Amino acid sequence: MITDVDVWTFVHILLFVYWLGADLGVFLLARAAKRSELTCDQRVLALRMALMIDVMPRLSFALMFPVGLELAAARGLVEPAPGPRGLAWIVSAAWVAIVIGMTRATGPAAERLKRANVVLHWALFFAVTAIGVTSLLGLGPFPGGWLGWKILLFGLIFLCGIMIDREFAPVSPAFARLGAEGSTPAIEQDIRGAIDRSIRWVLALYALVLVIAFLGTARPS
Repeated sequence: MITDVDVWTFVHILLFVYWLGADLGVFLLARAAKRSELTCDQRVLALRMALMIDVMPRLSFALMFPVGLELAAARGLVEPAPGPRGLAWIVSAAWVAIVIGMTRATGPAAERLKRANVVLHWALFFAVTAIGVTSLLGLGPFPGGWLGWKILLFGLIFLCGIMIDREFAPVSPAFARLGAEGSTPAIEQDIRGAIDRSIRWVLALYALVLVIAFLGTARPS
């Protein structure tokens, strides 16, 4: 018989696979975009493909917390009240709408959505890390131990996401200059620098996700 645990475990694993798997594609395409030996068209295509694929990790990230909460509830690890449970899904739905909107909007609307995404990430960074810390101290809504650490580390992923977007921001204007002026040492340095700085945060995010996955699997006491 299929149980709630089976369903939510499957969805949780699916989100994890699409998050890391698609993000690895983004990582490799971003590295290709900084290769000066490629033509401008090839590099622009790599960058566009990276941005298109990047939607899937963002959507997986947006859905991970409420799905994880449902899984924890199904396993009997927590008993979330209807209010917080519903709030988790509402915030996740708003986040998904922002992510999808950023892929379709242009001009001022796109800028407003980007700002909303940053504000939401900062708010969730502070909220989730606070929940993790208080849970580890025995004062929060979740048990301490591995689950408390898992929530705390999940909160740190929001900071990684903020910094990835911030460091990657100069890439688009640098590519616009590349198309208009051609390759110059200054433009290539701007592209390489922005991509390399963002990659450091991407690697930090990967490390956090892997540790979180291990904690959820091993559940050390």
